[in-house]
Amino acid sequence: MNNIILNKVINIIKQINTSGIKINETKECNNIISTFYPNILNLVEEEKTISEFYSNNIGNWYARCNLEKNHYKFLEAYIIHKIGEVLYFYKNENLTSRKFLIHSTDCISAVQFLSRVNKNILNIFIRSSDAVNLLLADCLFGCKLLSKVLDEFNIKKNAEDEINIWITSCHFYDKDIKLVDNIIKNG
Repeated sequence: MNNIILNKVINIIKQINTSGIKINETKECNNIISTFYPNILNLVEEEKTISEFYSNNIGNWYARCNLEKNHYKFLEAYIIHKIGEVLYFYKNENLTSRKFLIHSTDCISAVQFLSRVNKNILNIFIRSSDAVNLLLADCLFGCKLLSKVLDEFNIKKNAEDEINIWITSCHFYDKDIKLVDNIIKNG
């Protein structure tokens, strides 16, 4: 299976399964960091493969996406608004500003956009993520978000662009151990 996002998430699930610590009906690893490079991602194919894998091994992909869509829409609108606001009100600022940072009280707690010479960076801080049921959707969202921000402000896409996702508590629930076994077996 040649799906970058799916393979990274499966590897995280394997890591949690083998070296995670038990806490409150879960098994978790802390401070998981994954980096994605949009120039090597085909997001249409990534999403198609993720959708098929999720639906065959975990549950209803479209129901999961529908459940998360309003949070993702909020984050997308908020970061685009923040960039536009800074560029409008702080006329001396440009796209290299460090002010392009938003916060949320949900699991995706912060998103920061940095535009640098020959490199655009989207940093996503996730305070907690269910690796089995939610992480695939969160990673796919993050990879799509950078593209949407760049398109919105007509910013050049570069070969060095990256999305960094930092998860402080990446876990799966004890009740999902059969799903974990199935993911590892079929991934």
